[in-house]
Amino acid sequence: MQKWTEYHIDFLANDTQPQAEIPTWLTLSATAEVPKFHATLPQYHPTPLLNLHRLAADAKIAGLYVKNEAERLGLNAFKALGSSYAISKIICQHLGLDFSATKFTDFQSPALQDKIRSLVFATATDGNHGRGVAWTAAQLGCRAHIFMPAGTEAERVEAIRKFGATVTVTDGSYDETVALAHAEATAHGWTLVQDTAFPGYEEIPRLIIQGYATMAAEIADQMATARQLPTHIFLQAGVGSMAGGMLATLKQYFPSAQFIIIEPQNVACCMLATAMQNDSAAIEGVQQTIMAGLNCGTPCPLIMPLLHRHADFFAACPDFVAAHGMRLAAKPPTGDAAHISGESGAVGLGLAALLISGRLPQTRRRMGIDDNSVLLTLNTEGAMAESVWRQIVLHNALPLPE
Repeated sequence: MQKWTEYHIDFLANDTQPQAEIPTWLTLSATAEVPKFHATLPQYHPTPLLNLHRLAADAKIAGLYVKNEAERLGLNAFKALGSSYAISKIICQHLGLDFSATKFTDFQSPALQDKIRSLVFATATDGNHGRGVAWTAAQLGCRAHIFMPAGTEAERVEAIRKFGATVTVTDGSYDETVALAHAEATAHGWTLVQDTAFPGYEEIPRLIIQGYATMAAEIADQMATARQLPTHIFLQAGVGSMAGGMLATLKQYFPSAQFIIIEPQNVACCMLATAMQNDSAAIEGVQQTIMAGLNCGTPCPLIMPLLHRHADFFAACPDFVAAHGMRLAAKPPTGDAAHISGESGAVGLGLAALLISGRLPQTRRRMGIDDNSVLLTLNTEGAMAESVWRQIVLHNALPLPE
């Protein structure tokens, strides 16, 4: 492992681990049913892959793309892909149904509603995952209890409550809130739908991670249409479930691509710390970062070994990187598609833009970014807290340092 800092950003090159096989439960054959299931959601359509061709041309690279998950299922984020798939699998197991022959709309039939409306789902969340669980439960006529950590913006809370869920904002960190959700679910007989694993709790997190495979399948189709292959793929990480799941599936579509795992700096950089130590590194206490969806202190033990073996670089970014990405998304060069990106959603574009702007020449060379490179980022969320988005985009809060 080689660590360095450039332009206030901490980087780690993962050049010490041999490549290993993708886990069997994340192979393309194991996840082939996921896109087919999501296609049965009435609200489903592939989210757009935005081609920022002007920004790429100005930086003298071959391409820069953004997968815009802010348009996913009308929920402003991708997370419902995981929760809808996992909860539907849980219900099929509960009722003894053949999942491969079941559509999401089947659960809304009167015959099945009588059997499932008493089910209660619970989770801990920084926002987007809980919203996905609450939305799925509402679609199925079930109840949901959502636990959120201290410091959660009121707008994120209300976005979940509008689906009829009971929301509890705790006085603890994200990890402490996960523990509380688990305890409450156990005490009340609810089904915990958590996107991170812990001893004795692995099956449901696996299902959630598999649920993200639809994004990868869409990207593969869309890049084929664009007739380009990504050379560098930027993936955000909180506990790492999305990053690991997407790395595993995208690596099978694009085996020569390099993967850069991004997280907030200092306050929650458990990914970089764990990769350096080759052992789980927990960041304790309530942390502060505008990237609320990535503000997690303990990596998912299911997925961290995969990231450690397959990720090429880790990057711990200050908040100004995400803010830069938000402004660039909203006000791109003339000819590129503007889009709304929230704090956690924009950090990939922010880092990619800094790499091709000349501010990170050492890191750009180490990553091998040149005029043949095609960069792919994920806008994992839209503006989840409108007041924060306005301060950053319209009033230039958190500007780039000189």
